[in-house]
Amino acid sequence: MANVIIGTAGHIDHGKTTLIRALTGIETDRLKEEKIRGITIELGFAYFDLPSGRRAGIVDVPGHEKFIKNMLAGVNGIDLVLFIVSAEEGIMPQTVEHFDILNILNVEKGIVVITKADMVDEDMLQLVEEDIKDFIKGTVLQDSPIIPVSAINGMNLELLTETIDSETAKIKDHNDQASFRLNIDRVFTMKGHGTVVTGTLLEGMISINDEIEIYPENIKTKARNIQVHGISVETAYAGQRTAINLANIKKEELMRGDVMAKPHSMVSSSIIDVKLKLLSHSKRELSHGSRIRFYHGTQEIMARLILLNEEIISPGDEVLAQLRLERPLACKYGDRFVVRFYSPVETVGGGVIIDPKANKHKRYHNEIIESMILKEKGSIDALIASMINDDKELFVSLNDIMKQFGESEDLVKEGIELLKNEGVIHELVEGYYCHEFKINQSTEALIVFLNEFHDKNSLKSGIGQEEVRSRFFKEVKKNHFDILMKYLIDQDIIKSSMGIISLKNFKIKLNDIQMKAKNRILETFTLAALKPPSLKQLQDEYSKKDFELINILINEDKLVKINSDLIFEKNFYLKAKQDIIKYMEENKMIKVKDLKDIMDISRKYSVPLLEHFDDIKLTKRVADYRILY
Repeated sequence: MANVIIGTAGHIDHGKTTLIRALTGIETDRLKEEKIRGITIELGFAYFDLPSGRRAGIVDVPGHEKFIKNMLAGVNGIDLVLFIVSAEEGIMPQTVEHFDILNILNVEKGIVVITKADMVDEDMLQLVEEDIKDFIKGTVLQDSPIIPVSAINGMNLELLTETIDSETAKIKDHNDQASFRLNIDRVFTMKGHGTVVTGTLLEGMISINDEIEIYPENIKTKARNIQVHGISVETAYAGQRTAINLANIKKEELMRGDVMAKPHSMVSSSIIDVKLKLLSHSKRELSHGSRIRFYHGTQEIMARLILLNEEIISPGDEVLAQLRLERPLACKYGDRFVVRFYSPVETVGGGVIIDPKANKHKRYHNEIIESMILKEKGSIDALIASMINDDKELFVSLNDIMKQFGESEDLVKEGIELLKNEGVIHELVEGYYCHEFKINQSTEALIVFLNEFHDKNSLKSGIGQEEVRSRFFKEVKKNHFDILMKYLIDQDIIKSSMGIISLKNFKIKLNDIQMKAKNRILETFTLAALKPPSLKQLQDEYSKKDFELINILINEDKLVKINSDLIFEKNFYLKAKQDIIKYMEENKMIKVKDLKDIMDISRKYSVPLLEHFDDIKLTKRVADYRILY
């Protein structure tokens, strides 16, 4: 592995900080209080060069039970743990809690280091080693090397360094291709430089001048300078301890737990779906609605536990659940988390995030549980399909999908193409995807709706597109609705004319009485020439159903609607248009009063007619006259 982060874990006063100083020559206890009390309170950082030439970063975490919150922030993003047990005391309470946390976070690589080996005899050392072997049996560290050392006389320090080198070489490389992400563990100000944040770069890479977004506040900034292990660099890579000098941002705007990432690459939510397991040796049960302490990355958030199929979970239980957080969280599918009891504060379990942007779920609902099982166990394509189907929006963009997965864009695109080929999702417009279920559901419901509308309104050519959206797709974004309508038109399911939607095969069928009424209406407009009756006048003459025949004549292009109250017979409309064009070609301009001489019509007709020609860009109004557009 090119870049390595090593973390420590273990009970207070078992020699973690002393060991790091012996390995690296760096004192990680930097606070005055730490030096006075002789214990680690905050996270400490160091680095050293391995025999292979690779540089390893080290995070020193507190061992005291009061500082578990800080310890959790420190083990975020480590590749290998040095699990420290003192030869003098053996396994202690915080040894157990730290080990539980490592298991929950799935830290798979580790070396068990027995410190202070020079302080006990051989029999005692062997007894401690046997206890450790029993303790780690059946856990992620059961096959880890166990090395007794002394930071005082140097016993086995060289062997430990060589073992660190060989063990870290086996670890899979970090994902440099994903969008960069860093959980902030320190925020401070440097004189002459401004605000600096530090953390472990979990994935991707970041270079000087790259745009940055701080989640969940969505603060935009830029990388002014970057350091890795105290050395200025142009680019930092996943798996490196990184310090970044941020542009145009105050220290007070940030805090430990904030997530620094590529702009628009993550999503923040207060509701997440999880797979949760309680520690088998915990003494605590959790009930539905319990208030718990939730730890993700470098932050602590209070949360409510929503049990979907149970009322209580006991030690050793593993369940699918929902967490409703008291403030927004920026996370991704597959991220690990730890849960601690509200009071007294103790670690009770943890698990993995299976939906970083979940909707509120109803309890005791089998379909929801089945969907969560699919997410928890599914392949990347199955996860993408589930995410697109579950999203509250009708369409989901590639960028929206990328926000929820810690995978490379190429891998996500491969999953999308597979789903498209199988017909599970559809790309109705470039870069936007809809699940087949949503399309079928929307299409079937719209067909039923239009059939019912046509039955009740046999003389109407259809219903306005905006009315369909407001009545039927109220929660759908307008651009998403327009995309769906275009798709349904292209699929010959519906047709649209001048903003009126109908089923593709719908045709207005008139009986003999209606045909006679229709012809009589047309004759009325023809006889009226350029002085037609207003719609208000016609309403008094015709019944409501017959009045709808006017719209049919408009759709048949036999009448032309000028405004909400004025309609012309098509041939007279075209003659008026032709006369106006001819007059303007000869006179360069036209006024309202000129239409009296040209067509013998009053302002009642000439004003709306010219305004109509302005609207269709035949004429253009300048002061009190018009010119050709």
